[in-house]
Amino acid sequence: MTSASATLNHPPAITSWQDIFDPDTRIVIDPEAVLLRWDEIAPLLDLAPFGHRAAGPPDTVAQALPPMPPALTAAITDLATRFAALMRCETVRVRLEGVTGNACRKVHADYTDLRLICTLAGPGTDYTLGDVPDAPLQRIATGAVALFKGQAFGPGHRACLHRSPPIEGSGDKRLVLVIDTPDRHPNG
Repeated sequence: MTSASATLNHPPAITSWQDIFDPDTRIVIDPEAVLLRWDEIAPLLDLAPFGHRAAGPPDTVAQALPPMPPALTAAITDLATRFAALMRCETVRVRLEGVTGNACRKVHADYTDLRLICTLAGPGTDYTLGDVPDAPLQRIATGAVALFKGQAFGPGHRACLHRSPPIEGSGDKRLVLVIDTPDRHPNG
């Protein structure tokens, strides 16, 4: 298969967040980082589409978002804290989005150093370990945390190409959490 529309469900076996610093590693997938009950997040899907953003210290950034279930607030705080420790930054940027359409449907690499993406509900993010956008795609499981290496990660590292799965007209909804380092790059 060479079509970008083909998806496979075989994530890489790497689960240690520290592995992202290996120049040969483009993505790290932690399959059990977020374990939330459906009843804790389903009500948020009824509000979609929406997009909430916050920035600040990892231990308080979730408090800057609109009220949400306590388990989700705790999960965001935990992931933001782990991400900030990994990237040695004092603040993070967080987005929580309820998606009902085709967001970021083109296969691309982000202009950032590292991005955490976790699809809490709905189809997970598609990615490829290849260097061209039409390489075969794999899909990250819902609830798994993925660390995507971006174009600005550093010399000798290659970015991970990815996209949001196309859901326009399908009736699917996605609840997606994104965590980034502070805006370290002028185009980030």
